Amino acid sequence: MSEIARHRRRAEQRLVRQKGFTLIELMIVVAIIGILAAIAIPQYNNYVARTQVAEVLVLLIPVKQALTLYHQENGKFPDQAVRDDRHAALGIPTTREYRFSPAHVRALHVEQGSGVILVEFKDEKRVNALISRKRFSMHPSLVSGVITSWSCIPDSIRPMDEAFIKSCM
Repeated sequence: MSEIARHRRRAEQRLVRQKGFTLIELMIVVAIIGILAAIAIPQYNNYVARTQVAEVLVLLIPVKQALTLYHQENGKFPDQAVRDDRHAALGIPTTREYRFSPAHVRALHVEQGSGVILVEFKDEKRVNALISRKRFSMHPSLVSGVITSWSCIPDSIRPMDEAFIKSCM
């Protein structure tokens, strides 16, 4: 066998042996995936929490409209001592009805005489951990006896991060 043939045969053997990835190449790919996951997972959790809060804010539109209408007709907010009576006066569901609804709301209360709406999220697998059992309240802003806007404030007992209720403000 000539020298050139032997050299060609060794080169072909080397080419056959080099199949697959080296360890360093695999480690680089794993590191890149890890970095991307470390950035993406928290962002995804924030996105899910904001979406669930937005769903609840949409659920509150009829409640806000009922309070606005009640205040326009009566010149005050409902002041019945029993919460379910206040909800009945507004024509909105009771807290128990909200609790058993498919929405993420565990409790929704209209406070006596102030028009403040207190919202508490459920503690379930479907509710994001960032907002689970957290609470916030919506406060009406009155100008010349008319509700002009609403502001959301985190509750002092189980406060919610203001970033999630920013769209309400």
